[in-house]
Amino acid sequence: MLELRKYINISDDIFVVKNLIGAILQGVGLAYLFPVLLAWFYPDEIRYVVYFALPGVFSILLGAWLARHMGKVEDVNLRQAMVSAAFTWLFASLISVIPFIYIAKMSFVDSYFESMSAWTGTGLTMMSNLESYPHIILFWRSWMQWLGGIGIVLVALTVLIRPGVAAARLYRAEARSERIVPNLVNTSKVIFQIYLVLTLVGVYLYYINGMPLFDAVIHSMTGLGTGGMSSHDLSIGFFNSTSIETVTIFLMIMGAVNFTVHYRLFKDRHLKPFFEDVQVRYMFIFLLPAIAVIALSLTQVGDTIGDALRQAVFHSVSAITCTGFGIADLSKYPELGKFILGILMVIGGGAGSTAGGIKLIRVILMYESLKWTLQSAILPKGAVIKRKVGNYIFSEEDIQEVMSFTMTYFAFLLIGTVYTMLRIGTSLTDSFFEVASAQGNVGLSVGITSPALPVDMKILLILHMWIGRLEIFSTLVFIISVFFLAPRMVSRR
Repeated sequence: MLELRKYINISDDIFVVKNLIGAILQGVGLAYLFPVLLAWFYPDEIRYVVYFALPGVFSILLGAWLARHMGKVEDVNLRQAMVSAAFTWLFASLISVIPFIYIAKMSFVDSYFESMSAWTGTGLTMMSNLESYPHIILFWRSWMQWLGGIGIVLVALTVLIRPGVAAARLYRAEARSERIVPNLVNTSKVIFQIYLVLTLVGVYLYYINGMPLFDAVIHSMTGLGTGGMSSHDLSIGFFNSTSIETVTIFLMIMGAVNFTVHYRLFKDRHLKPFFEDVQVRYMFIFLLPAIAVIALSLTQVGDTIGDALRQAVFHSVSAITCTGFGIADLSKYPELGKFILGILMVIGGGAGSTAGGIKLIRVILMYESLKWTLQSAILPKGAVIKRKVGNYIFSEEDIQEVMSFTMTYFAFLLIGTVYTMLRIGTSLTDSFFEVASAQGNVGLSVGITSPALPVDMKILLILHMWIGRLEIFSTLVFIISVFFLAPRMVSRR
């Protein structure tokens, strides 16, 4: 810590970070105003508009005030961008609690849990009897998940932030690295356009398969955003429709695929880029044995082969894509089935997608690095080993970063699992499942998450959702900078 303080100028940090946060908060404020439009379709809900309009205007004005010197920000280091991104997710969740407190009559902690779950695309919820809530608050949850899927920072890049170093640093700080086109802001716009088109396709497919229009919009947004929040307590299982489940599987997989692949699909108008992508191939490699094992475990507890296979396919896709939609009660699943789903949630979807988890490319790289290590031991000294996976070429530094991330990810997962077991007395499998769901931003639950949870457990899951969404390092940099470095530097002055 002493060495780090030599290289940090706290006044520069405050200037840069507040301007970056201000620009992003304006985007959050604009997002807050969008649900107001629902009053046009549901006039009886106009009394709820104030709970969106006031926080939205407040966020825009606060953001404009903080970012009033944005034009003077010429350079941003990665640490400043990480602190800004981490704080933005905390603050966006904070100012988003108002509809839950005043419309849903939830406590502050439960409201903050719901907001964090929505913005991070997790889907764990403190709400029940969803059909009894106004349309506007159900839309608000899904709208946050849709925006959270592509990222608050990416939305701000598309709309507000000028091109340059600041934009690039923020983009990377939110655990993104894909570049579809050379210009970063244009990349953000392309991603946003693809995301919007696929969402509209999802709405259409749901609607023609019998889902009401409002539900179609809700589930298309949270399906493609791999968020998983629904307008019904039974989630997709409410509709009891194989065709709707098929559409949902399609959307979940699309959400978990790298947006570079989507761009090539749209550009080439051919399915070849989809099947050529190494992450897509490995997704199905992991899915096939998982589906077989889960289906087998379900048949051993009385399910028919057809129903077991249907549930296994849906929940396996929901888990690995980190979506969190369900069609059955997972608390009644065999231990083996829950464990396999937990492993899929840890693996996660493709890098550069809306999915969470460790990410497929990291899992692939760990496997390949083991092969490269064995090759280096077997081959003659000086032999050149090409570290290539699909179309990606990796350096030693990349491999070290993946290993560090993965070990840190499992460390947090272990801490959360053990704390959950000791605190509320749940089994190892159930504790692992719930924490993996929160940290992987999934949303599947075995029944642990509920308003009856102790406050400290709710806070634990909130932290896991936050840590998982920003892929750990941004949150660690934020915690070290805010709670360890900054106070000591200020006190020394």
